[in-house]
Amino acid sequence: MSIYRQIEQDDKVFGRVRKVSSGLFESGFEQTEFFIDTDELKSKIAHWAVENEEQDGYNSIKPNYNSSGQITNLPEIDDIEDEQTLFVNKQNWNQVDFGDYYVNVYNEETKINGVPNENATVQFSISYGNINGYGSTNDKTSTSVTKTIYNQYKNILLGPGDSSWTFSLDSPVAGYKDRDSIYAINFSSTNLKEKFDAGNLEFKLSVKHGDVIVTETFRDDSRFVSSGITYNSTTGKVFQIIRGSILDESYESNKYAVGSGEGSGESFGFAYPDLGIIILNPYALSCHFGTLIEEKLIEIGKSEEAAQKNNLGRQLSWYGSVAQSESGYSDIIKYGTERNHKNFLKLFSAIKLGGNFKARSTEFVPSKHYFIRVRNTDFNYSNNPSFVFTNKEATSLVDNNIGPNRDYWIGRVRHEDFVEDPKTYITTVGLYNDNNELVAVAKLSVPLLKSFDSETLIKIKLDF
Repeated sequence: MSIYRQIEQDDKVFGRVRKVSSGLFESGFEQTEFFIDTDELKSKIAHWAVENEEQDGYNSIKPNYNSSGQITNLPEIDDIEDEQTLFVNKQNWNQVDFGDYYVNVYNEETKINGVPNENATVQFSISYGNINGYGSTNDKTSTSVTKTIYNQYKNILLGPGDSSWTFSLDSPVAGYKDRDSIYAINFSSTNLKEKFDAGNLEFKLSVKHGDVIVTETFRDDSRFVSSGITYNSTTGKVFQIIRGSILDESYESNKYAVGSGEGSGESFGFAYPDLGIIILNPYALSCHFGTLIEEKLIEIGKSEEAAQKNNLGRQLSWYGSVAQSESGYSDIIKYGTERNHKNFLKLFSAIKLGGNFKARSTEFVPSKHYFIRVRNTDFNYSNNPSFVFTNKEATSLVDNNIGPNRDYWIGRVRHEDFVEDPKTYITTVGLYNDNNELVAVAKLSVPLLKSFDSETLIKIKLDF
């Protein structure tokens, strides 16, 4: 009797797809610590030229960054020689590194005591784009990195004919606002799998002004707008970024930045789950956080400082000096070689200070189902040596004068009751191809008793 059984065609079910979700980050659903590799931020087009009176020349200063992405050796704005700084950076315009375009965010420190940490992996990247190239050296003989970033995401995410991102406005104004600047968060494809799980996205941003820290929580609105917005066939569903945690209810006011001035009443951005990308509106963030800081300052009795509310949040959007209202700022500030060449570090600092990012990844796994039908007459006897007497055991029985001869015992069932009423236990099912080659093994959670009095149906699912 053959030990194989042909699976009938009706017992094969193909084409099933199963949705599998898991934490998007290395740590799982929630990431609370964020790190950058400052070596990746080294750049040949982000130096400052500062006058050296003793040598009647200039010193070229390279920016140094701390773990929060903040510059630790920022010269005084009046000490920077604008034209010379532009000249120095333009000399290296064709020596651009990826750290000029974006920053990788890791789950752990990339180096421990100077030794590379193999457990540090990229969780997502952050970049900043400006349609005019502001925030980077912007000249005919230069590489305008922010313009490149803006155009790259525009080509990926916007539909034909859309030249800029359009953010919705709150009533009573209502309508839409075109914006020339964006932040982009791009999740690691390794952890993303197919897409991030809409409705399970939440992150906190914190902005510090002196001793005042304000924090806001953001998420996508997929729980409340199930259909989403589809810009083109390549992006899939697109959702709004709104205020609140994934457990909160949604209110109309959560969709827009509070306060007055530039960015007031504008939506915060978009989530593209299928592509693993988040686009944020820097102006809405600046206005919103500037207003929150203002309220805190008034609360602690610093009303005069709070009057600068239009500048307090500018560290998240302004491509020039944080104190935007100061007169006399030059093109060197506007173009970013002063302090804004890597604007994406402003958002990183807000994410790191916020200290909480939640997201899940989703993939759809094709499945094949096989129904293994074990009828009452099948597989009641075992090929396991323990089921019958072996050669050595048969010899032992003869030596003890049990039975007629050794050949009588070899292969005989150990228990006479098993001849007419055998009992076996099914523990494993092997799937073979047409050449009787084993291609898959399925293990049962517990041994399954089998006899002539019982039949069994075992369902095997293969995910791949």
